Amino acid sequence: MKNAIHRFVHSDADLTLLRLSVIFIFALFGTFKWFDFEVSELEPLISSTWLSFLYTLFGVHGGSYFLGVVETLAFVALVVGFKKPAFGIVGSAIVIVTGITTLSLLPQLTMLDGFIVKDVLLIGAGAVLLKFDLRRHLRIQQASAPEGASALPAQGVRQT
Repeated sequence: MKNAIHRFVHSDADLTLLRLSVIFIFALFGTFKWFDFEVSELEPLISSTWLSFLYTLFGVHGGSYFLGVVETLAFVALVVGFKKPAFGIVGSAIVIVTGITTLSLLPQLTMLDGFIVKDVLLIGAGAVLLKFDLRRHLRIQQASAPEGASALPAQGVRQT
């Protein structure tokens, strides 16, 4: 038992589980955006908020499809981010932006439900994954930098 705890504490299993959880949520909700039941669920939320411009640009179904594409880009980038941290950075940023966007609707909504509340957690998860992938990306850059050169500029020194 002690060995299992030690392995867990010194592993990235928690971050892998977090990434898989966010991937699952975005894959599920991103896929839903392509179906009429989700289009119907979104219509009152979107049409009464600042996001109504999506309906002006793309129509009701097109607005839902647009959101589906954004959520699909997020989960695909997070999947690729397992091997390529730069993609994980992009996916995490999309997760954070979509969460902030959804929460920005709160003042315009008449009711609060799980659809909105889950985004509080997703913003936090996105921030944790963003930090993790930024660290991985910087380690790769530092490892590939020529000997004696730093992949990061010194603090307060601008590179030209």
